[in-house]
Amino acid sequence: MLASLRTCLPLALLVLAACSPTSDNATETPARSATPAADLPLAKARAEFARLQAQGADATAREFTKIDYQATRSLMKAGGLDAALGGETKADDALTALFLEYERKGRALQADLPKAFVPANEGGSGSMGGEGWGGAAASSVFGGAQAETAVQAWENGQDRGETEGHAESDVGGNNISVVWTANTVTLTTEVNANVAGIKGRIKTTVKMKTCPDPQGKVKAEFESVSSIAAAGGNASTKLSSSIEGHVDDDANLIDSKSDMNSSAQQSTDSGDFVDVSDNISTSTGEVGPKINGQGGGASNQDVQMAQAMARMGRLAAYQTMQAAQKAWQSGQCIDLQVRSDPAKRKGARPNTAYTLFAEPRAKSDGKPAGGTVKATLNGGNRLNPTGKVKADAKFDYANPEQKDQRASIDFESRSKRGVGKATLEFDTKKGGYRITLDNGESITTCDITKPFSGKIGRGMVTMAFTPADDRSGRVSWHFAGAGGVADTSYEYTLSGPEEKMTGTFVANAAICGKAAGLGACAAAKKQTFSSIWTRIENCGE
Repeated sequence: MLASLRTCLPLALLVLAACSPTSDNATETPARSATPAADLPLAKARAEFARLQAQGADATAREFTKIDYQATRSLMKAGGLDAALGGETKADDALTALFLEYERKGRALQADLPKAFVPANEGGSGSMGGEGWGGAAASSVFGGAQAETAVQAWENGQDRGETEGHAESDVGGNNISVVWTANTVTLTTEVNANVAGIKGRIKTTVKMKTCPDPQGKVKAEFESVSSIAAAGGNASTKLSSSIEGHVDDDANLIDSKSDMNSSAQQSTDSGDFVDVSDNISTSTGEVGPKINGQGGGASNQDVQMAQAMARMGRLAAYQTMQAAQKAWQSGQCIDLQVRSDPAKRKGARPNTAYTLFAEPRAKSDGKPAGGTVKATLNGGNRLNPTGKVKADAKFDYANPEQKDQRASIDFESRSKRGVGKATLEFDTKKGGYRITLDNGESITTCDITKPFSGKIGRGMVTMAFTPADDRSGRVSWHFAGAGGVADTSYEYTLSGPEEKMTGTFVANAAICGKAAGLGACAAAKKQTFSSIWTRIENCGE
């Protein structure tokens, strides 16, 4: 006779989070391609995933518990845990107490997991709130929310320029760790509990390919390892699931091309074990469950329950793939290189004609990403073409027709390597630059393409600029004071974005001075110094 279903076993519900919405868009399937009508097993698997998401976490928890609770009670009895705990009733009570402890720890982890690896000044997405689902709440954070957190940690690392990294966090004794590279991320949580003579441990790992390879291939993996022990008796369950998919030239998963592999292994110290798998593969044609091993006192019913658990694990991997799609569509996988000819876009004359170039490159290997690029104009004047253009892309643009206007163009590339995003800004405002020298002094100009001058050194040094264009030129230095004068000159070049450029000055002439009627020159030396050119608006003549 089965024990009372007074609570839900966290082991089974590790996969529940993979069926629980963690954002407003969680109910969307990861691909928007045509439903694979001919591939019935794959279509049915996705339909089942959608059904579980639609019915909500609470109903899914109860549905899964009917399978998992029965399997775990069978393990406890076969592994000698019931006897070690003093009989079936006490074993039931001990397991219930363990679940309550899982719930307590799970709620703390649920609230803090989204913030675990977010910079302090950004805050987190908060907990899912509500009254919880009994024991299910203790494990609901380990699957889907864990995948979401993994992607956020990966994106934060890429934003900081850290293409590889590792971080750990501790929440109420629960360990969380994340490891990421330029195109992968792995996040692991571990929860331990010890109550009423029974020890429990749950370790959950999600791993995903955040950026597709050159063929558009991606992979998402989910693993749950849990164990319970009492007075020398042990029982454990391991769920392993993976999905290998392919991305189309619009950066979406291809519905009809996927390999889903899932397995479940359960064992006790007494030698009882089952090892099953359940696969759906469009590349090999393998479909359905398989018994890989069965021994000890494991019954055929135990095998059937393990097969059902393997299918549950597949759902967890599927949500991990959903999170992975958010990663490669975030813009972090592609370096969308955009430029204009002419290069000057700020403070330009009205109705200036530009040729714009958008060239998406995969960050992982620097190769052309292919696919398409779409440009969207915000403001005036004219952009052509306005739809998707095959990469590498070229556009024609005329900036605003009147003075003191702004415009911007947002670019988005989409390909099997992911999504790229970039923006070019234009204006016809009267602006200039503040030039800050490395000694902290500064001068300003309203037009860096025309000759200008300024004084530093308490007015004793005059710097006179003769631009060759908006990125280079020559500057002469004239010192007058303390009874003498001195002159020299430098070549300068500017680099970096228009908003804030770095200026490098290199000496190109001798220094000549005169004082008390006597003059002398010193040979030119290879002297350099730097400056920062910061754009300013509303520059007055």
